[in-house]
This record gives sequence, structure tokens and C-alpha cells, in this order.
Amino acid sequence: MEITEPTLCIFYVNKFLALAPFSVRRNSKGALDIRRSVMFSVYSGSLCLIMVILTYQGLLFDANSQVPVRPSFRMKSATSKVVTALDVSVVVLACSAGVGCGLLGYRATRELNTRLRKIDDSMHSYSNFKRDRTMAILMMVLPLTAITSILGLDLSTWLRFAIGVRTPQDDTELNVQWYIPFYSLYFILTGLQINFANTAFGLGRRFRRLNVMLRNSFLKDNNQKDAPMKPPITTVKVVSQHPLALHQSLAKLTNDTLQGSGKQKVNLLRLLEENHESLGKCMRLVSNSHGFAVLFILVSCLLHLVATSYFLFLELLSKKDSGMVWLQVLWIIFHALRLILVVEPCHLATVESKKTIQIVCEIERKIHDPILAEEVKKFWQQLLVVDVEFSASGLCRVNRTLLTSFSSAICTYLVILIQFQNTNG
Repeated sequence: MEITEPTLCIFYVNKFLALAPFSVRRNSKGALDIRRSVMFSVYSGSLCLIMVILTYQGLLFDANSQVPVRPSFRMKSATSKVVTALDVSVVVLACSAGVGCGLLGYRATRELNTRLRKIDDSMHSYSNFKRDRTMAILMMVLPLTAITSILGLDLSTWLRFAIGVRTPQDDTELNVQWYIPFYSLYFILTGLQINFANTAFGLGRRFRRLNVMLRNSFLKDNNQKDAPMKPPITTVKVVSQHPLALHQSLAKLTNDTLQGSGKQKVNLLRLLEENHESLGKCMRLVSNSHGFAVLFILVSCLLHLVATSYFLFLELLSKKDSGMVWLQVLWIIFHALRLILVVEPCHLATVESKKTIQIVCEIERKIHDPILAEEVKKFWQQLLVVDVEFSASGLCRVNRTLLTSFSSAICTYLVILIQFQNTNG
């Protein structure tokens, strides 16, 4: 997971949700130092285990209950029992995978954030701290607010049904209350998706800044040669808070490159090439360390969309309560947005990484310096060889093609479930 200054709010929320068992301190240079926290590691494992046990106890209680509330709840038939069990199990697996990735992914997290810190320092003049922090806050607040609202509405709807059929001998609200641990797992699942989406979005943002630097440094001044004479532009030098190392001198090289030295342009291009390669390694680190969690998230989105559509179909046939129909519609919208929250940042990062090769090809056409042209050719060859794209443990690529695949799969499985429902009554 990305742990940087603008995204610390997401880190602390994930730490509370047992997804980030790390401690963050500032070293002597003022940079964030990530360490494994034994206390929060125990907290993460214990909380996950307790929630999983309580969730399955609640599922068994509802399946074996004989109170009169049974016809109003989830398990009306054998097909409904299977769908509900899958619905619960996939959330449990996704949350367990997310906690496991946090516990086992310490080295990957340190390496990822070390690379990101070097890249951010080198592209300091193109960074926008306030905008990055605002985006992180919005990415954290909006999904958590949505899941809190929809869980509150879902719980109140089921409690209303339970109270309506309550008898003096039976405490029908227990069937609803036993699902509270399952509902709580949704917060962990949402936090896991926010964590992954924030990391993928951050990588895409850095790819975009790298592309802007390439255009401004190697294309902008070439275009200005043929343009009418304009007043000279005074560049503003941005000084970093930390001492500039070799990899951190990219902002200075960018300003010097605009003055035109061939050697400076070669050095700048080499540093941009190293940054692009490092960003590609970051994408592979994220795919390898969180691959299983992403895979279970995608599976959970697929099964939830199928299950929720199935329950919506049952409610439309029964015509008992319009509130329940709208509740199922809200769940469908929420699960669709969950899927987009995972797919879209990965797609945008991949698109930005592919744009680099187009820019490099355009630079190659306009550069006439033999030394610089040779360096551009090396950069172009690197871009052809390196495959920069997110994947779920190598089983599938995470991009927009998943949306069309999921749409056809949801329709297929929904038809099968409806046929089983008609057969079993």
C-alpha cells in the first residue's frame, strides 16, 4: 500500500480496519520510515479471526432457526441458502486475503514506498500536495459514507420485518442481529478497496507527471523553434525540503534542459527512463503482493451482483414490500461502483503508462542530436519490452475489459439461478 504524506489519512483508517499492521515514524531527514508493528499485527489477525467466527455463527443461526420470521428472511429456499452462503463466504475470503496481504506484505510495502519517495522527490516541481491530499480524503470519505448509509438502511429494513412478525414466545430480532458481524466485514472490504484504488491511482498520477515532464522538456522547446519569437520565460526553481541526491536532481535538470545543453538532456532522459522503469516495478509489486486480495474482490463483486440481482427478482415476484426492492437496487449500484473503484484506477494507470511510448516516438522523430537520439532509442526499446499492467495474481488483467466480461457472466448466472428457483419453488 502507498504510505505517503498526502495519503496518511487512508493509512490510519486502514490501520484501524486491521489492513495496515505498520507503524510510521519520521527519520532524521524528515522522511516517513515504515516499520512492522507487532501490536497491530496481533490486532489485525485477532480481529479478522473473531469477525469470521461470529459471521459464520450468525449464518448457521439463521439457517437453523425455526422462528416465524423465516419466510421474511434470506433463506426462503434451497437456492436462496446456497446464494446467501456464497454471498457471505466471498466477503469473508476477501477480507481475510486483505488482512493476510497486510501481514505478509511488509517487505513489498517498504520497497514500494521507497521507490515512490524517490520518484516524488525527483518530480517535486510537478507535484501538487494539496490536490493529492484532497483526492485521498475524497477517496476515503465517499465509499465509507456510502457503505455506512446502505448498511444502516439494510439493517433497519430487516428489523422492521422482524418486528412485524414478532411473537411473545420468539425474539425474531436475533436473526437480524446475528448478521451484524457480517455487515462489519463490509467496512474492512471497503477499506481494502480504498487502499488498492489509492495505490493504483497514485501510480497513474506519477505516470502522468512523467509524461508531462517528457513533453515539456523535449517537445515544447522544439515546437517553439518554429513559432514566432516570444518574450523569454523565467523558470522558477522549486527547492525540496530534503537534500537533493542524484535521483532527486530531476527538477533541476528539467529547468537546465530548457536552456538547451545536449548532455543535460541525455542525463534528464536517463533519469526519466529510470523513473518509468521504477514505476513499472511498483505496479508489479502491487500486483504480486495484493494479487489474491484483488482476485477475491473481483469475485466478490461478481457474486454480489449476481446474488443481489437474484434477490431483487424474488422481491419483484413477491410484491410484498417496495422498500426492499429499492434496497436491492441500491445494493446493485453499490456493488457496481465497488467494481469500478478497483478497475478504473488500474485502467487509468495502464493508459498513462502506454502514453509514454507515444511521446518517446514523437521525440525520436524530432530529435537530431546523435547522442540524444541513441538514448531515446534505448528508452523506446525499454518501453517495448516492459509490460506495465495490473493483474490479479497473473490470472487476469485488471482493466475495462473486465466490465464487459462481468456483465455477460452476471446475466448467465442470473438466468441459471432463476431456473433453479422455478424448479425448487
